[in-house]
Amino acid sequence: MIRILLADDFTIIRKGVRQILTQAYPNAEIEELEEGEEWTDKLKDSPWDMIISDLPGPDRGGWEALQQIRQLYPSLPVLILSLYTKEHYAFRALQSGAAGYLGKDAAPDELIWAVRQILSGKKYLAIPSKDN
Repeated sequence: MIRILLADDFTIIRKGVRQILTQAYPNAEIEELEEGEEWTDKLKDSPWDMIISDLPGPDRGGWEALQQIRQLYPSLPVLILSLYTKEHYAFRALQSGAAGYLGKDAAPDELIWAVRQILSGKKYLAIPSKDN
């Protein structure tokens, strides 16, 4: 069984991503938490196959949180699902240890593909538009 921890500030985003993933992985266990909640407690409780997380804005501590996850759980892949679509955010996320980066404007099929790639041990990067 696949276990995915889904973190995002917005309930509607979490519910939508969960619905998409449940259709693709009907037996998956998907838990939700809001950004800022104690994700460290969730990670300690039991093993996860993947984290899908929003990345807080450039002036907040999202980069540090990602690096902390990498230090504490180096084999746990993190897919960043973000509103920030400028190319440099995607590259910075990968440099900070994310396994993938996807804009929130992506199609559901692309989210499923990104999850499959990452769960198979690969990286995934949707190159965002340079116009945003």
